[in-house]
Amino acid sequence: MFIYDFQKVSKDIVTVSLALFRIMIPTIIIVKIAQEMGADDLLVALFAPLMSAMDLPASMAIVLVTTLLTNPYAGIIVATSVAEIANLTVGQMSIVALFMLFTHGLPLEAMVSRRVGVQLWFIVSLRVLTAFLSGILLAKIFAITGWYSAPAPVNLLQLSGLQTGDASLGAWVMAQIGAILAIQLVIIVLVAGLELLRLLGVERFMTWLLRPVLRVMGIGDRASTIAIVGVTLGLSFGSGLLMKDVATGTICKRDVFGVVCFVNLIHSVIEDTAIVLILGPSLFVILFVRLVISVLITMLVMAGARLLPDHLWQVYLTNHHIPKSAG
Repeated sequence: MFIYDFQKVSKDIVTVSLALFRIMIPTIIIVKIAQEMGADDLLVALFAPLMSAMDLPASMAIVLVTTLLTNPYAGIIVATSVAEIANLTVGQMSIVALFMLFTHGLPLEAMVSRRVGVQLWFIVSLRVLTAFLSGILLAKIFAITGWYSAPAPVNLLQLSGLQTGDASLGAWVMAQIGAILAIQLVIIVLVAGLELLRLLGVERFMTWLLRPVLRVMGIGDRASTIAIVGVTLGLSFGSGLLMKDVATGTICKRDVFGVVCFVNLIHSVIEDTAIVLILGPSLFVILFVRLVISVLITMLVMAGARLLPDHLWQVYLTNHHIPKSAG
């Protein structure tokens, strides 16, 4: 029966908002202090070659690093303080959004993956390298083809009224308040919309859509179910289920490894995609291209890992959280 639970949605909005703002507000202040002290100039200089390879202004480094360390919401708000963002094309913003999707919240999510049984260094390397290589490849493709060369509609700037031209501290504070209110509006729409999508059966449709893809990657049926939970609901949900089965040794280490790699590259696909759409990227790139890249990278990694002898799995790929009996 189709029943929309307004009370549950309201509680979810409050819970999500409090959790995010506890991270976002200190992050915004720290980034501002760092900018005033010139630390962002050091960051820009350090990452300038990589930004150039992805056809992005060097100043966008602070946005990508903030997102990598925290979450997309904080990264988006920091993006509003970067003047060059107003001049980016849809293609450039698609690269920014894709990088954010591949790397956001990396310290926390890498630790979750380690707890499941995959080596920390491998997950960090996988996500960061995938983000950079995807960005460089797309930059080359867009430069050759001229695709997505139109100016990107950065909706958050319009919602929060950030483009005032006033560089004073008071103007900055008002701009951040406007951005936070805009993000709050996004959270309300997003949480309410996700509940509606769940009632409409979108999650079941995605399950049907993804199962053949996971089968092609060589991931077993039980592990496939967990992967689908991670892709649709998030890394923490999928990892929580995976931990239970890993502890019993019912899922082989190769399936655990494959699922963790895949879900790290693409998870919370509805929510995360909706968040970064604020920046005005191509939906095709951040949804379909991201899925294709995630599948191909996971297949490539699993194919290479299968060539390793068992003792190297324990040393380089998995850890003690996966029982040796898992096979």
